[in-house]
Amino acid sequence: MVSTVSDDLYKRAAVIFGSSAQGVHWPYDVSGLDYTLRKKDREAFEKKLAELTTKRCTIVEWAEHHGLKESSVRCCPLWLTRKVSRRCGWDSDCQSGSVDRSWMDHTICWLRNGRPAVITSAPYNVNDEDQQRLIWWRKQHPVLRVQQGEGWYGFGTTQIVVWNSERIQHVSPASNIDDPRTFMPTS
Repeated sequence: MVSTVSDDLYKRAAVIFGSSAQGVHWPYDVSGLDYTLRKKDREAFEKKLAELTTKRCTIVEWAEHHGLKESSVRCCPLWLTRKVSRRCGWDSDCQSGSVDRSWMDHTICWLRNGRPAVITSAPYNVNDEDQQRLIWWRKQHPVLRVQQGEGWYGFGTTQIVVWNSERIQHVSPASNIDDPRTFMPTS
């Protein structure tokens, strides 16, 4: 079952994240696994592989559901207001110690129909200053929307989704599958 899931998943992921001879260009959040564990502890390896497969399925299905592809550009929410995918200038707050840095951990910028549409992040904690900053972004740019939820990253993080409502009406945070045994091979 895992190889069938993986083959289909890799083909779908390549469309979203791109690929090369080395494989899919997975984002850091779901990039890989320590394969030396396979020889050391087969059961632990199978569990980690199932967890990784769960995260990969979650991110691919979420991106497909919303019609998104990963952008090579990394930027602040101002990026979402642009007509084309380009970064802020080097002298901007975004590029030089941004006040958004704490909530923009494990960030992925997403395109829809080739235009900036969504930013996801997965900070380990979201404090009051972060909440105020997200409110500030919405006040500065009324087309921006924000949601928080579980996401695919794990490790106790909160997924923050910021999107341009003129390009995509609604985006929900991803829901991770709690039981990775779904993707574990049966004995």
